Amino acid sequence: MKRFATIATVGATVCALSLAAAVPAMADTTSTTPPPKLNGTSSLAAIQAAGATQTANRITSLNSAIAKLTAKTTLTSSDKATILSTLNADLQGMDGLQAKIAADTTAATALTDYRSMYTVWRVYAVGMRQSYIAASADGLTGTAIPRLQSAATKIAAVLAAKPSKITPALQEQLADMNAKIADASAKTNGLAAAALAVTPAGFNANHSVLDTPHANAQAARADTKAAAIDGRAILAALR
Repeated sequence: MKRFATIATVGATVCALSLAAAVPAMADTTSTTPPPKLNGTSSLAAIQAAGATQTANRITSLNSAIAKLTAKTTLTSSDKATILSTLNADLQGMDGLQAKIAADTTAATALTDYRSMYTVWRVYAVGMRQSYIAASADGLTGTAIPRLQSAATKIAAVLAAKPSKITPALQEQLADMNAKIADASAKTNGLAAAALAVTPAGFNANHSVLDTPHANAQAARADTKAAAIDGRAILAALR
């Protein structure tokens, strides 16, 4: 009876991991409307039209991101405060820039203001992208990885209590589960802080500055999903 109770406990844990490991993919942080190619020969009207469209896109994206990240419960309080501070500052900046471009009276001034979206603000390339990397990292380190670690410990206990159930395949799956958990833990160590430390100026100097944090978040997410699959496979074999 104890064996079945133990396996039932592991089963509940691994089932919970289906949700824990399914960390939502990072949102697309690019605009669906490609910016027009503007230069010193562009008219004031063309620049103002482009400015109205591009700032509106960012305002819409920021409002959506702020709502989603405000509601997210897996973010640490400090990371959430940092993220919302950045995104709300970006939102205020886009509101002001939208009005400024619309009020500009020369093409040269409007073009300078328009280009500041891609130098001073970097809403898509930095603000939103780093926010979703940090949110993904916090979800993994605070929820998915601890639950996976707990499940792996319980599965190991069941196998230790029933050595007759141990097969090379189960041992290999448990080893792989633990390896995936360890890799996810390593990849997310300090990940949120690294992503949130990036500034528009840093991105301007190095456009790949967020590539490694982004790749680590994706790899860690894949690790947790693979570890959960291992756990469910072991459980199925034990039933």
